[in-house]
Amino acid sequence: MITAGIPAALSPLPATTRQRRCRDRLALRVGNLFGADGLLPAPVESRVLESALLLALVADLLPGHPAHDRLARYLKHTLDTAPPDPLQTAVARAALDDGVTAAHAADAELDRFAHFTAGRKRLMFHTLLAALGAVPYPRIPWEAYAAPGEQSWLVRQMTALKAIAAHGRGRPDQVGDTEWATLEETVHGGRIWEGNHLARLLALLALRHHPTRRVAAVRGTEDTLRHLRPDGGLPFITGMDVFTTALAGLALIAAGQARHPALPGAADALAALQHDDGGFGFTRGVRQSDTDDTAYCLEFLRATAPARHVRAVRRAEDFLLAQRNDDGGFPTFAHGVASERAMTAAAVNALAPSPRCRHAVTGALRHLAHPDRLALPPESSWSRNTTNAAFRTVLACRAAGPGTEAGADALRRSTLGHLTAGQRADGGFGHREADPSDPISTAYAAIALAHLPNRSAALGRAVDFLVARQRPDGGFTSVPDQAGPRPLLYDTPALADVCVLLGLGHALER
Repeated sequence: MITAGIPAALSPLPATTRQRRCRDRLALRVGNLFGADGLLPAPVESRVLESALLLALVADLLPGHPAHDRLARYLKHTLDTAPPDPLQTAVARAALDDGVTAAHAADAELDRFAHFTAGRKRLMFHTLLAALGAVPYPRIPWEAYAAPGEQSWLVRQMTALKAIAAHGRGRPDQVGDTEWATLEETVHGGRIWEGNHLARLLALLALRHHPTRRVAAVRGTEDTLRHLRPDGGLPFITGMDVFTTALAGLALIAAGQARHPALPGAADALAALQHDDGGFGFTRGVRQSDTDDTAYCLEFLRATAPARHVRAVRRAEDFLLAQRNDDGGFPTFAHGVASERAMTAAAVNALAPSPRCRHAVTGALRHLAHPDRLALPPESSWSRNTTNAAFRTVLACRAAGPGTEAGADALRRSTLGHLTAGQRADGGFGHREADPSDPISTAYAAIALAHLPNRSAALGRAVDFLVARQRPDGGFTSVPDQAGPRPLLYDTPALADVCVLLGLGHALER
């Protein structure tokens, strides 16, 4: 990112009139997206998984409710016109009870997901498909549903899945009163706990089987129906206002709009949402802090109002320092959970300007540049594409500073080698090898390419791809970028504008 202590791009393009007009029109559009409260609203679109689970709940708990047909129409239309991944498709077909579960395709999709969470995702989908009558319940030890030390919603999701499996396997004794109380707390009241519809739905699916808590499941399902989108579906989460606000602020700064009138209010709004532990969550009302959001918020606060928010900056640094694992890397949510390369690079970019964080930055770069990791392509993380991890890694190589030169040089060469090999004939970049180019993936790649020591033809081709896809209103449309639970995509439309502006801000001379 372009923040205090982190240099601008090494080799940006001299902007043509068309390119400059594209960037400036987009900057104007993004600046106008900020709300009166200082945040940039970033609602999330409906998704098949949550809509299918809600359909199952309505069919069981609210027979005859008109929402049943709305949800079914949304699912059938989406499966016919824009089918999602095989995992969600299998759940949707099971919920629609059309006799086709595609469970084998779901397994094949998980087989391609090379990630430390893959086993847990397989257990989740097998349990859900079993609950919908599509497959037998997995016969595994009950301890497999435990998630000690993980983020708050994962702990509750796994508790709910355990309760669902316990009912299905005729072992209700495996779920204790404390676990049931926690699940009921997750669905209590009209608010969406931690902004997470999926966690709430799983708790409702479990509670409907408890003899004295089924009424809570009925009320919770009725409350959830109030959050249906106009298309009749339900999203994964309520929004990404904090994440998108910080990223949009950084994008405006990168595009030469450091004095934009929306930025001071955005900084104040974000600082007011900082958690007691110094971290930030993805949207308002979420109490779980994470490395990803905290890193972006820290960079934005330091770039926009370092004196005004000096305490918030220091507390965010303290949160990240506490996240650091013994191997020098950083996890997403909790110290002790596996380090992730994208999160480690994010922490380097956020902490590098602070002299007191020097040791942590050096150790993190050493973690990233370990020989076992250099041969690996950039990971697919909370952004489904690999170009997000690539640009953060390239920026981390520049930000890390003295004492890291050898490792940073090797890491930069490895990352850029993987990146440039993935450029498409149209100049763009996509999620996976077989996927077409899209604006968000291409914008992330442009950031990395702009930080090459010498100007690259690949950067010009990426920028041309982006400029050619600007809509008449100045905005952009892209395939979904964010993933959660990984590897499932969910769509936050505001991110298309924000991420492309960030890319053009780095790629073009001001």
